[in-house]
Amino acid sequence: MSDYVDELHEGPEDPEDDYVKKQFSLLMYRLQKLPPKSRARLQSDFAQKMIDTTLAIDTPKGRLSFVLLGKTSGGRAMSALTRQPATIEWIDSFQPGSVFWDIGANVGVFSLYAALGTDTRVVAFEPAAVNYFLLAANCEANKLFNQIDCLLVGIGRQRSIDRLEVSQFRSGRSFSFRGKADEPYASRQAAVVLSIDELVEDYGLPCPNYIKVDAPGASEAIIAGAERTLGRHELLQVHLEIREQSKGGQRILDMLQRGGFAATGKDAHGGSMDVTFRRG
Repeated sequence: MSDYVDELHEGPEDPEDDYVKKQFSLLMYRLQKLPPKSRARLQSDFAQKMIDTTLAIDTPKGRLSFVLLGKTSGGRAMSALTRQPATIEWIDSFQPGSVFWDIGANVGVFSLYAALGTDTRVVAFEPAAVNYFLLAANCEANKLFNQIDCLLVGIGRQRSIDRLEVSQFRSGRSFSFRGKADEPYASRQAAVVLSIDELVEDYGLPCPNYIKVDAPGASEAIIAGAERTLGRHELLQVHLEIREQSKGGQRILDMLQRGGFAATGKDAHGGSMDVTFRRG
C-alpha cells in the first residue's frame, strides 16, 4: 500500500491534490486502527469498488472504458488518443477483416482501439502479470474479450524462459527483460518467451497482417524471431519503435529489408521514433 501512496504523490501538483492527499491520509490512518479482520474486509471491499469503477474515454470510434489500478494506468487511459497520434492513424488504416498483433500491449490501449467498432481480430501479448491483469480486465470491461486474445507471453528470438524486471505494485509501467538503468526494479518475474515464427507455425495463431512492437530492449530479438513470417504475403505492415542510427537499429532495418519491407512513415515522440514498414 505504501507504493500506492508514493505513486499518488508523484507528478505535477493539481489544485485539488492537497485535499485529496489529506483525505487519503485520513482514510489510511483510520484503516490501520481497525482490527486485522475488519481491516482486511474493508480494504478488500474498497479495492474491489475502485477496480469496478472504470474511467470512460470517448474516441472517434466510440467509448472505451479503462480499469484503474495505480496512477500510470490512469495516465495511459487519459492519453490514449494524444500520446501517439500517428499510431492511432496507422490503426485507422487497417483493412477490414485484418489480424493485428499488439506486442507489448501493456494495459491494452491500442488493442482496445483497434477492436472497437471493427471486425479486426487482435492478439495482445503482455508478459508482465500486473499489466496482463489490466489488459484482460479492460477487454472484459469493454466486452471485447471475444475479439481480443490476451496472452501472458513475451516475444523474442526463440522459445525460452526469461526473467522480466518488474514490480507488481507499479501497474501500467513499461518493463524490460534487460532491466532499465534509469528505473530499476528490485523484483523479477519469470515469463514464457516465444518467437513470432513459433506462434504461427507451432501454436496455430493466425498470421498477422499488422504487427506493432513496443517492447523496450527486445525489438531486435522479436524481429529476428519472425524471419519466416516476414516472408509471408499475409503480413503487410510492421510498426515499431527504433533508433535507426544505432547498431541494433541497423540490424533491424536489414532484417526487415531482407523480408521485403521498407520504411514509409515516421513519428518522433518522447525521444523515440516510431517507424512504419510496409511490404514492397
